[in-house]
Amino acid sequence: MDGDRSPPKRIRLTGLQEAQLLDLVEVERASCQMYYDLGFDAAEVPARAPTDLVALTRDHDVRVAEADHVVAGIMAWRDESPGVAYLADLSVHPDHQRFGVGTRLIEALWDDARDAGLAHAVVRVWQKATWAKAFYAKLGFKPLSDDAPAKVLRWREERAASGRPLTRPGEAVLWAAIPEKAPEPDDDEPTGDSPGSADPERVAV
Repeated sequence: MDGDRSPPKRIRLTGLQEAQLLDLVEVERASCQMYYDLGFDAAEVPARAPTDLVALTRDHDVRVAEADHVVAGIMAWRDESPGVAYLADLSVHPDHQRFGVGTRLIEALWDDARDAGLAHAVVRVWQKATWAKAFYAKLGFKPLSDDAPAKVLRWREERAASGRPLTRPGEAVLWAAIPEKAPEPDDDEPTGDSPGSADPERVAV
């Protein structure tokens, strides 16, 4: 129950650290359980083991969110040709959802992607995961269609030409324009980490 939970005073983002692995396994387990409750099985939505989490860092930029020093979520993305940010994973523990943890992780994606010169992001979502679709819609993600930007369409074409399926049955692709960087706060405004707004979120793939 949301009424029984208090938002964190501070959300901190880090790179993946060895000391976080066991806690991240619990994030994976609890996040995947939301899908199992919808009828998905472990083959469709597998929970990553510690070795799988470490392996993510070979081909992805990985960020871990800690809420008041408790590991709360993880985000992994990579740059895919012809220059699109592919969000491979976004998982937030159910105990920490609706407190802005997922939003902070997406904001880190925006920052990293802008630094890499990218203008658009894509993500796959399960159609049944209404909470995930609502979360991404609030952040500006739209269903992939023929009127998407040229680079997003070329990404779709290259995926199709590679022989890799764009989606699995029951999945959809969403895309978003990466927003411009927000202006720096005035010197007299408070800075630092904050809990953020209430948003539903869960694992992306």
